[in-house]
Amino acid sequence: MRLTYLDRTTYRAKNSPSVVEGLRKEFGRFYLLPEGGSNALAVHGCAELPTEIDVPFDVICCPVGTGGTLAGIAAGLGPGPRALGFSVLRGGEFLRGDVTGLQIAAYGRPSGNWTIDCDFHAGGYARRNRELDTFITDFADRHGMPLDPTYTAKMMWGILSLAERRAFAPGTTVIAVITGPMTPVP
Repeated sequence: MRLTYLDRTTYRAKNSPSVVEGLRKEFGRFYLLPEGGSNALAVHGCAELPTEIDVPFDVICCPVGTGGTLAGIAAGLGPGPRALGFSVLRGGEFLRGDVTGLQIAAYGRPSGNWTIDCDFHAGGYARRNRELDTFITDFADRHGMPLDPTYTAKMMWGILSLAERRAFAPGTTVIAVITGPMTPVP
């Protein structure tokens, strides 16, 4: 692997034909890993995840940064269960289009069995607020399980908040996909 520095302006245009062509001129044939690793190949890989769960469930949840994990999980579901993503980005509504686009790239069509909740981002990517920090501390004290604040804690905060509001019907089985480290980032 070879990592290459891109200035901020170039990075914002990282998928543009001019930037990609410039990289081709510099490096020849190469494989460009997209931000977050989200592409059709990643979607196919993440689609295998639901088949590994050996208990019946109604909802499967994951944090969403670029959309690849949610796109794949939802695509891999059989009839019935739904996927629920929790955006870790402030203003993450655009992720709905990104997830749809990833599913189209991978399977030719969106699955239509997923949603994204954009209310538990705690200020944005890698940001925290007092409410999230309190949740992380309380969760660790109660369950002995530290949560990373960038991804997993935001999802778990969302799941438990929705459960407290009775957003899930009684008897609903909810699966939480842990995508980050089990030790919190200070």
